[in-house]
Amino acid sequence: MVRILAKFSTIVLLASIALMSSPVEAQRSPGLSTDSPDSRTLRVQRKVDELYERGEFDRAYFIYRNELVPVGDKYAQYMVGYMHLMGMGTDEDPVAASAWYRLAAERGTPEFVAVRNQLMHDLNADERRLSDDHYLRLRRQFSDLVVLLEDIKRKHRGLQPPTGSRLMARSSPITIIETNSSHPKRPGLDYYGSIRADLQGRLIRLSKLGNFPDLETDPYRINISELERLVEQRIESIPD
Repeated sequence: MVRILAKFSTIVLLASIALMSSPVEAQRSPGLSTDSPDSRTLRVQRKVDELYERGEFDRAYFIYRNELVPVGDKYAQYMVGYMHLMGMGTDEDPVAASAWYRLAAERGTPEFVAVRNQLMHDLNADERRLSDDHYLRLRRQFSDLVVLLEDIKRKHRGLQPPTGSRLMARSSPITIIETNSSHPKRPGLDYYGSIRADLQGRLIRLSKLGNFPDLETDPYRINISELERLVEQRIESIPD
């Protein structure tokens, strides 16, 4: 145990520094568009921080892992790794921790890169191979490309009017009723125009993030199956 603690002492120090860093805290937002976290996500973030500070690690781990990780919260992905490293609320597993740190560092945030590099340096060759396997599984589920693609697919479904006609989205005089909006009634053109603009912005972001220079970014012309193929192909490689 003394050997293990000594081995990871630098990592724990770096992690503590990272926890206090405002650039790291900024990674709480999805960071995949210009959107800010919605009110529910902000409440969840505050709640899980309070649970962690009170030492309720089992509950904190569950929320980080199952509610915030899937929406692209890099801070949450980092915290899952940190809690694996320390055995807080989950099993102590440096290999799993390294995979989560690698996921958290995919945007190049210096603090996350530092703890990732240190932990990877301290793993032996077999552990690094296991880390590669674990990291690849995480990339398939929670990488920025996957999170962004799922958001695009949701937006694309929302672009389809009740009749399924794309023409209707462009020209129909229908009125859309949104029960959860401060402006519950909106003309169809405004409603679908807003979705189209949001979707196009996300497609442009996907093109840059995945280095897909020829990606179709017109929401009315995209091929979802082709997007899925491109993203799957990209995430199957290990970039670091």
